Amino acid sequence: MALRNWYIDHSYATFDEQHLSLRQMAQWFTQFNTGPHRCYVAVADGEIAGYCSSQAYRAHPAFRHTIETSIYVAANAARSGVGSALYQHLFDALRGQDLHRAVVGIALPNDASVALHEKFGFRRIGVFDEYAIKHGQRISSVWMEKNLSEQGWHA
Repeated sequence: MALRNWYIDHSYATFDEQHLSLRQMAQWFTQFNTGPHRCYVAVADGEIAGYCSSQAYRAHPAFRHTIETSIYVAANAARSGVGSALYQHLFDALRGQDLHRAVVGIALPNDASVALHEKFGFRRIGVFDEYAIKHGQRISSVWMEKNLSEQGWHA
């Protein structure tokens, strides 16, 4: 919870503006109980160093073969390899799931996140220009996708 709340205070990576409570986080975790919807947490020296997840892109059945991913790395663990290790674990765990695409929206600017996603085979699709607002600041996001069908997935 502290990591996510740090991003709420110091970043546009999440569009949340209010801290998340323990109850809200517990509710959020309930989506990761089956199939391709996963959440992995990295811990270093007793502290959360980061987490990544794959969740439903949208609730409509037409998107059942698509996941949306996200990744958050603690500021003191940036450029330590934690993000790469988390994503490697996530994508290894997702092999054999009935998936076709992974998508991600990255609030700009965020060169490190864009580079991480490109490293894992995501390609840029386009930018939603100033489509969100947080703390009075207009935010653009680059949207990226990864073809999972070419890498051993079944959809």
